[in-house]
Amino acid sequence: MLVTNDILYSFINCQYKAYLKGKQQSNCISDYQILFTKLKQTQTNNFEKQLSKNGKPFSKNILFDSSFHKEDTALNVKFTNENIDIVLDGIEFSGKKTFTPIFITPFEKVTKSDKFFLALQTTFIKLNFSIQAESCKIIFGQLLKETKFRISSFSKMIKKVSSDLIKNLSNTNTPAFFKNAHCQICEFQDFCLEKLIEKDDLSLLAGLKPKEILQKNNKGIFSVKQLSYSFRPKKNPYRKRTFLPELKALAIRECKTFIQEIPSLNKVETEVFLDFEGIPDRNSNYLIGVIIRTDNTEREYSFWANSIEDDNAIFIQLIELLKPLKNFTIYHYGSYEIQALRNVSKNLSAEYQSYLKVLIDNSFNLLNVFTHNIYPPTYSNSLKEIARFLKFEWTDKGASGLQSTIWRYNWEANQDEKLKDKLIRYNIEDCRALIIVKEWVERIHKGDNDKQFTSDLKSDNIFKWGITNYIVKDFQEINSKAYFDYQREHIYLRTNKKVYRVIKKRESNKRAYNKVDRKISLFPEKCPFCKSKNLIKIRTAEKLQIDISFMRYGIKKHATLFTGGPSLCDRCKKIVPCKNMRTLPMYGYNLMMWSVNQKMQYKQSSEHIINFLKDSLKIEVSVTQMTKFKEFVAKKYLDTYKEIISDMIKSELIHADETIARIKNIDGYVWVFANHDSVCYVFKETRETDFLKELLKDFKGVLVSDFYTGYDSLECRQQKCLVHLIRDLNGDFLNHQLDFELKKIVMEFGSILRSIIATIDKYGLKNKHLNKHKKDVDKFYSNVILTTFESEYALAYQKRFIKYKEKLFHFLECDNIPWNNNNAEHSIKPFAKWRKKISKNLTKQNIENHLTLLSILQTCKYRGLNFFEFLKSGETSIEKFSTSIRRHEKGTGRHFEGRHFSN
Repeated sequence: MLVTNDILYSFINCQYKAYLKGKQQSNCISDYQILFTKLKQTQTNNFEKQLSKNGKPFSKNILFDSSFHKEDTALNVKFTNENIDIVLDGIEFSGKKTFTPIFITPFEKVTKSDKFFLALQTTFIKLNFSIQAESCKIIFGQLLKETKFRISSFSKMIKKVSSDLIKNLSNTNTPAFFKNAHCQICEFQDFCLEKLIEKDDLSLLAGLKPKEILQKNNKGIFSVKQLSYSFRPKKNPYRKRTFLPELKALAIRECKTFIQEIPSLNKVETEVFLDFEGIPDRNSNYLIGVIIRTDNTEREYSFWANSIEDDNAIFIQLIELLKPLKNFTIYHYGSYEIQALRNVSKNLSAEYQSYLKVLIDNSFNLLNVFTHNIYPPTYSNSLKEIARFLKFEWTDKGASGLQSTIWRYNWEANQDEKLKDKLIRYNIEDCRALIIVKEWVERIHKGDNDKQFTSDLKSDNIFKWGITNYIVKDFQEINSKAYFDYQREHIYLRTNKKVYRVIKKRESNKRAYNKVDRKISLFPEKCPFCKSKNLIKIRTAEKLQIDISFMRYGIKKHATLFTGGPSLCDRCKKIVPCKNMRTLPMYGYNLMMWSVNQKMQYKQSSEHIINFLKDSLKIEVSVTQMTKFKEFVAKKYLDTYKEIISDMIKSELIHADETIARIKNIDGYVWVFANHDSVCYVFKETRETDFLKELLKDFKGVLVSDFYTGYDSLECRQQKCLVHLIRDLNGDFLNHQLDFELKKIVMEFGSILRSIIATIDKYGLKNKHLNKHKKDVDKFYSNVILTTFESEYALAYQKRFIKYKEKLFHFLECDNIPWNNNNAEHSIKPFAKWRKKISKNLTKQNIENHLTLLSILQTCKYRGLNFFEFLKSGETSIEKFSTSIRRHEKGTGRHFEGRHFSN
């Protein structure tokens, strides 16, 4: 079967289209294809004129054969034999068997697809004719600019595509096909769309990439309906994606809108709805549509540019229109408008630039609402599809962004006023659609029948504990009477004497639990006004405080009864208040401290601690109280936490790392900073590193970290973790073992690093011994890294090694600076274990309290101190506590006992 231009171009964009072309099938060509053919012919004619003007010899409409070897330019050259029938836009001969192929495009930008198409054409020609070509040339833009590239840069892609193309053309079975970006300009789009809808194909969902579709196909999921059944609310709390295709599929299946979270839109005096029309390859915008709405008025504006030279003028008109507005929000859909404002800002004066920044700061992208929070039953989140779902229609049924570009090109060709009016109407209707969508988002609330919150979705599973939602109310009532506690205390109690005795005994034991060990009176002894001791008690109140006492080899319960109340002075007749008993804690500090130690150091759950206190000490504590214990102790040791940070900033070394901290409904990151004797944890809601600049502004040592780019902006000296690097190298090499360029980097780097580690193993991290390896590093860079690579992965690692050269081997220049981030990674483990174990909803404050105490616990461990003894001591400085222990052990030779902390 012949390989033609049509088949090659089709195969790059869609294998199914190439299959149809190979079967000689055709359809009505699209408006885009008609326009492209017309523009390309004009561009070719202009190129011919340029060649004539420059006096260069050329020929055209040539059928190439082996005898043709003129040293000139030929246009529209046909290469044909029994295998191929390919026409090149042009060739430049530089010898008898050497030529440079030419591709002509009318657009202002050269795409990767253009280059690959020309490289593929050239490859098939080289295989079938005895000629050579090393590089290609592309003529583009109105100014007939030129660009060259080497065919070898596409060698891997060409090898794969060539093999797949031959299989495709010789295969009698229809290849699988997906909906993709090329469909909108394809002549078979209606034919294919009908088939995809019939199959309910996954590619109809705009958010799914081809690789993801294949992954789901391998799992047996081929349709949107099948995908919808795979949605699980909160299936994995540690995994978050901006778009959930499973939820989108569920919305389509149920014909219902699903809501993750109701977005908040600020109330403002003026709303501005903005839409631009432009030609992307020119980086120009020729039409701006604006609708300005206040409470009582609504005004439409359109700004038209006849040429690229008028682009800046319409943006100035827009600025002048919006300048008088004070309290306003600009609504737009997608990032195109904001990017256009940023681009045009470079061409305007400082005054206009400053106001453009105000416009950008006051803008709101409505697309983000559908990307993150709202899932309507539409295959994509495009403005057209969502607005049509809301019953909005454009005057022109075929209106789209691509169609508007076609209208603009046709207008430029003949200046037809009807086309201009059509574009302006379409642009304003886009703004109208934006209003419809924005108002619909504002009206969303929980009571709507056609909408549902994902938080209300439950995964029913008979093997999981929880409350079952019964559809029949009778079933709900029956189930409520079947719980263990209810039956035991309301039903079996009446019929079973053993159960009755157990429950009665438990109630009598409760009264005996809190035996008072001592009583403390809070009544005033004398009148503060007249100093009289003749006071008459007005009323008496009591409060019992439960605590524990620490003995040498154990603990025991301790209950104190406080009595008090206001008194009347018999002499001056004034009321004398006593201490407010409401401020007295129900539980003592020793109990709080012991409970916190059990949670932090021994990782006991609140339930285990509560049961132990109840069974062993007859102390009843609720889960809420356990949380308050932790909060109280964390606040008490906040200065200790700050001391750890301060000591770390003054040190010569900090290891830094971060991990995700998604626990139930809390999203964020936990950053860990560690060195040889201290650990500090910090919680932040984002992964942004702005806080690090403030935190480490006085740090003069070396920061050891992974390759997260957020660390690159810090001004301190840095050492990158080489273990992270070798893990990446190892993983990529395992997946691409035939990539010999990558293998060379891996083997050489492994060799040099092994020799460095041997020196460290023998002498330690000492500069005088490590300094000799600098020559080996320089040799590695000159012989390996700075050579020419063609492999995708080798090029990526080449850039990485060059970018981080100073930070990869900084440890060779210093003493006691490690080459890995082991301290930080090790310190993350305690938090990761707690994160995995925790099963309740947390607040940000809960996490921060835990991290404060975890910082103190880990620092005590690193310094060889007992965390519980530190808490018992009442000291808030770890350094002072450590000093007191050394003095005590030096003076007595005995182990330090923390003093009893009484109320």
